[in-house]
Amino acid sequence: MAFSRARPAPHLCAHLAFVTATALAFASGGAALAGTNDLQLLNLCPPAGAPALGGTPECSWIHRDANGLIVGSDGKPGPVTVPADGQAAFRSLMSELGVVIAPRLQTPADTLGYAGFQFSAELGVTKINQSRSYWNGVAGVDAGSPAGTRPDSYLTTVGGFVRKGMWFPLPAFEFGAGALNIVGSRMYVVQGYAKIALQEGFHGWWLPSFAVRGSASQLLGTEQVDLNVYGVDVLISKAFGLAGTSRIEPFLGWNVLFIDAQSGVIDATPGCDSYEVRQATDMNPVSSHCAAAQNGTWNDTSANFTFPQQDVITRYRWSGGFKLKLSVLFLVGEYDFVQAGRSRDGKQPEAARDGSGSQQSFSLSAGFDF
Repeated sequence: MAFSRARPAPHLCAHLAFVTATALAFASGGAALAGTNDLQLLNLCPPAGAPALGGTPECSWIHRDANGLIVGSDGKPGPVTVPADGQAAFRSLMSELGVVIAPRLQTPADTLGYAGFQFSAELGVTKINQSRSYWNGVAGVDAGSPAGTRPDSYLTTVGGFVRKGMWFPLPAFEFGAGALNIVGSRMYVVQGYAKIALQEGFHGWWLPSFAVRGSASQLLGTEQVDLNVYGVDVLISKAFGLAGTSRIEPFLGWNVLFIDAQSGVIDATPGCDSYEVRQATDMNPVSSHCAAAQNGTWNDTSANFTFPQQDVITRYRWSGGFKLKLSVLFLVGEYDFVQAGRSRDGKQPEAARDGSGSQQSFSLSAGFDF
């Protein structure tokens, strides 16, 4: 049986909290300049061994005929084809990035009560396996010399969240929404969740609280990929009073993540403009990065490609943390461990496997809980 605690609804404070948290989250995303953590999926393509047009090694997935025209891997006119290892690299990168942007628990099983309201500022760091080749797919890595510069071992996110307890549509119901920025990039994330407490409020008994939660997260600020993460959580917590002035609520959770990534269009010849080369002539070529035989044609558009759509990636996460509350102030600390990815894509003839490693994250949130 669910049992919710009712509190007065501070309408003015709630309105100010919502405006403040939303402004904080979007300001942190908007203030970020293009940085080393922005996606650059063309880097997942190993450069060809010898310098190509313009003296720069070209993506090895591009094939050209004797005249320099782009052809398919079979030597006939056709677009770039992403090989199986490229598809696996894309899947692994999206798997680890999906963990970075997935909503964390940051709450015990108890809801806020139907009149409860909370807003918070949140900071999180998530470990990535930055030494693996699929992390070449960010702007901070030089594709020609990927071992020279690597991403940091941890990606940091900052943002804000608003949570509200409700009686409708079910008793002991809570929802939350927020936004955060991936530090060192222009990318930001919008998140939301809905939680239902199956048992809560029996703080004077030995019974713990139980809840289930559904969550969703979407990556914005990049044209390289459309990335969405969905999660289902089960969590347990127990509240303890401290000296009659504060309360601490340890919590544990288990979560399955469903990561859905769809590639945007990637230009494999960024130094050659397809429209300009279409207007060019042999007497007025565009640049040394375009083959002379391409002048007056749309051949360069064959270098535009997408990573084939894949099955949803699944990851499993274990969480533990605590909420410390004093009057209307609170602090939450959380640790997450995510098992290594093992899912396979079944849509392609050569199934791409998620080769992501295990990950850890640490997060803190603090704010006001009315």
